[in-house]
Formats: sequence, structure tokens, C-alpha cells
Amino acid sequence: MASKIYRNKYMASKIHRNKYTALKIPPSKCMLWRRLMSKGKTRKKEEVDEEDMISKLPWEILVSIMCLLSTDEAARMSVLSRRWRKIWNTSIRIMPRLSFFLDRGWFPDIRPRDLEKKMRKRIIEVHQVLKLHKAHTLYEFSLITFELTSRDSHHINAWLNFAAEKHVKELRLKLTSLMLYDASFIADNFHFLRVLYLEGIYITEDIVHRLFSNSPFLERFFLLNSDKLHRLSIVSAPNLKYLYIERCRGLQHLQISSSVENLGTIEINGGVNFESVNVSAPNLSHIILGIQSQVFKFDAYVTLLNQIKRLTIDVYADMISAAFRQIPEFSKLAHLELIMDNCSKITPIRCLLDILRAAPILKTFSFQDNKLSGHPAKDNALEWLHVHIPKKVELDQNHACDYLKVVKFDNFAGCKYEVEVLLHLLEYAVSVEKIFIGLMDSSTWRDPEEWGHDYEDKFDNQYEELCIECAQQLKTQILQMHPNVDVIIA
Repeated sequence: MASKIYRNKYMASKIHRNKYTALKIPPSKCMLWRRLMSKGKTRKKEEVDEEDMISKLPWEILVSIMCLLSTDEAARMSVLSRRWRKIWNTSIRIMPRLSFFLDRGWFPDIRPRDLEKKMRKRIIEVHQVLKLHKAHTLYEFSLITFELTSRDSHHINAWLNFAAEKHVKELRLKLTSLMLYDASFIADNFHFLRVLYLEGIYITEDIVHRLFSNSPFLERFFLLNSDKLHRLSIVSAPNLKYLYIERCRGLQHLQISSSVENLGTIEINGGVNFESVNVSAPNLSHIILGIQSQVFKFDAYVTLLNQIKRLTIDVYADMISAAFRQIPEFSKLAHLELIMDNCSKITPIRCLLDILRAAPILKTFSFQDNKLSGHPAKDNALEWLHVHIPKKVELDQNHACDYLKVVKFDNFAGCKYEVEVLLHLLEYAVSVEKIFIGLMDSSTWRDPEEWGHDYEDKFDNQYEELCIECAQQLKTQILQMHPNVDVIIA
């Protein structure tokens, strides 16, 4: 979903992972990891004397490399050789970021008794790493685990106390909600926080008040999977710029006072259905709504949506009609982004036009299908391009979107419904000046894991034929409708 600004940033994973992603190593670091790990493997005779160029780099550079890795990655690298062990002992003392993943790792089917032993060992390892860290400050501390229980709370308290004493600026804590870990210690002891990410943490209205009172520098606050909180009230947060809420299913009321003057963006995802939303933040300009339920109603947001200039809506295609039964007026809205999932089976043209008409001064509209239901080449032969792209499309002057100047269509894959949506939209966008067609990335097109059973090798060679040729033909048709428009394909 949209936010995917931070939302899928911390915990994204795929079902089919290679051994490097299983170690939670980002793709950008996989090549480095392969090169380093190959040092400890048996190599062919002709390769024995091959230089390990990375290990021969200057000490300072190797320490810098180690500091760029997560704590777990760096610890694994320390077993490669004595030199890397020394580098680990040096770098851990000054690492600006410490992150720990206490999970099943390589053993998804591990027996409960063995898992308990594994977690006890990992807990000891975390304590040992923290003892090695000698820097006076710490930029980021992250702890992600679903395996610890309430009896392990004292360990978490000790680790968080370490981070608080280091004046940590970014804190990310993701636990199982069954643990009911209380956020009181966090609320009272982190005075230098800039970013706070809490998932599965027990939090109350009083804890929220103490948190913002004791963390005056907090700029970005993420709250996920906290079902016990019913009212989120922020009275004083002078530096808060971004608020993210997801899967807080007990949350019914949101109240933010006018003193939260720097708040610019609020993002709400994961079936959070407010009964009341009262936001007086004077500089709030962007709302991001992830609609995942057919019971979603705009009623609570009516006043708020009349104030904002930018709106992002992330919705499943089969929910769009129910979600937009009653569309409020977006009287000040200048930029609208609509992200839809699996809309290939439902072409929401009528609902889309109703949304646009509710924004009388809208200048920019962006549309994206975030998740295709199947590979775009599977049900599309090149012949349909000539059949379904009409030779002539008339402008509708009677129901025009007069202010709409820029249209952006992202992740374009050359599918029939995409063409239909864009051409129907342009019937009403009589004053459009620029149209951006962003093509689906070729790596996504050719990724077997992305499409599963719908993928076939023959699709690899159809990207330019289908995706790019469709965009070019579509551009020709658009220029017939709007001769003076600037159509950009990228």
C-alpha cells in the first residue's frame, strides 16, 4: 500500500528467497556478501591464489564497510577470518546503528524446545554486542522479534535503557502484540528521538501524552498494531512532521491540536476506521488513506479533506464502489494520487470521474495499478492494440475537468484496461497540458517470482513489443485528441 513511504520499508519479504535474502541482506549488498563468503569456501586449485581484493583494502575502508551493514550482517562477516574478526571488534565499538532480528531465521520448522534454546542464545549475544559498543551516542537502534514473551520484558528494558543512555535518535521496536509490552519506559526516557516506530506495543492515551512531552524533537511517529488504544490525542508536538497509523483496530478517535504546527503528512492504513477525526494542524497538506475494507466511510474525514491540497488513496479495485458511495468535496485539493490493486478485472471509470469532479480545482492526477492480477503479456496479444485503441475519441465539453493540467500514469504495462482508463479520463481532461506514462520496469516484467505461475520465459522478449509499442500507439491517439499536449514516455 501507499506508504509505503516507510510501510513496506522495514519488513518486506518474498516467499521465494535465496540464501542471501534469508539472511536479511539487501540486494545491494548481496554481491559484497557473496564475494566475502567465497573466501571461506573450498575453491578450485586454479583459484586458490586469487586475491581477495576486498579484504586487502585499507583498514579504515573495511571498518566503514562494516559500519554500513546491519549488526547481524556484520557479526556473520566476523567469522570469515581473523582479520575480519578484528575489524568487527573495532567497528562494533563505533557503529552508529545497531539492529537485531530475533526470529526463527533458517529454522522455520524448529521444535519449540529448540527454538527456546536458540532465543536464549540470541539474547545473550545481544547483551554481549551492547557491551562492546563504546561510542557515547547512537543514531539508530532497532529490535524486531516475534519470539520473545512477556517474561523477556526485562531484557528489552535493558536494551532500551542502553539506547536511551546513548541519546538514540531513531528507535524501531517491533514485537508480537501478544507480549503486551508496555511503552511507559519509552515514553519517559527517550529525550532526543527524531524517529519512533512502534509495532505491537501496548500504548495508552496517557503514554502518548508523556511521549510527546518528553520527546520534543520527535519528527516522525509510526504506530502499528496497537489494539488497546481508543483515542490518539496529540496536544503538543512542536517538531512532528509525519504521522503513520496502521492496524490499530481499536482506535476510534484522532485529535491533533493547532499547536502541532509542523505536521505536514498523515498516513492511515490497514483498516483503521475512525468515528471522529479532529485535526487543527495549520500546515497539514497531505493525507494518505489506505482503504482495505468495504465498511470504510469518508464521514469522519469530511472537514479534514476540505483543508488539504494533496490526497493519496490506496484502494482495492473491488472495494472502490463501496468506499466511494458518498464522495466528499475536495474544495482545496490540487494533487490527487489513486493507487489501485488488481483493477484489471474492474475498470472503475465512472467512479474515477466522480472523484475528479469532486475536486473542482484539481491540477495533477496520478494513477497506478499497484498489483496486476497476472503477467501483463499472458492475456494480451499484440493484435488487440489495433482493435481496442479507437481511431477517434471525442472530448466531452459538458462534463469537463477544466483545471486538470497534468496526468501521470505509473507502472504502465500495456494492458487493455489501462488504455481504457486513460482514454476515458482524457475525454474529460479538456485542458490537460502534460501526460506522463511511466512504463513498468523491465526487471519487474522479467521477474519469475513477481508473477508466479503466470510467468513464462517467452514473456521476456515481449516487453518492448507489448509495453513500449502500446505506449507509443497510445501517444499517437492522445495527440489526435489533444494536439498541443506534451506526452512523455519514460
